[in-house]
Amino acid sequence: MNSISTQNLTSIPSINDLKMLLKSLAALDAIISPEWDYRYYSFNSQWGMNEQMGSMRNGCGDEFFVLFNQHGCFIKGFAHDSAMSSWCTDEQKPWEGLLKGLPNEFKEAAEEPAFSMDNISFCLWRSFQDAEWQIGEFEFEDDDDPDGSEYLINGVRAIDLSAYLC
Repeated sequence: MNSISTQNLTSIPSINDLKMLLKSLAALDAIISPEWDYRYYSFNSQWGMNEQMGSMRNGCGDEFFVLFNQHGCFIKGFAHDSAMSSWCTDEQKPWEGLLKGLPNEFKEAAEEPAFSMDNISFCLWRSFQDAEWQIGEFEFEDDDDPDGSEYLINGVRAIDLSAYLC
């Protein structure tokens, strides 16, 4: 099984498959953790006009937000210990070039306060017309998982239910 990350975009599920997966995770989490504050995954089917949003927060500061709109999908992630974390840059800004090439259809998402864009280590997007997922124009830091995307996104596919069994 190939790892999912921004360095291996071909393994990331399609937009619709990702939406179904995040909805399923949020539903499972709601059953296992009735109190919202203790959930890792959530899904808001009425985030905005023609928008839905799935998210993961691990309680240790790592998170991702996935916005689905009529144009496609925008993903923003933050692995705070990653080499490309905004915490590792001057003035806590996104890694240089991380958002370069972001289509206008997703610019509003990149400015959404709820997505905490000061806390970012990776970003990717895909319109319904794109053949594959896209990332900005930047150089990866020299590290096994430089932006933390493998740690965060790959976990969606290989769910470890032991976190729920404490």
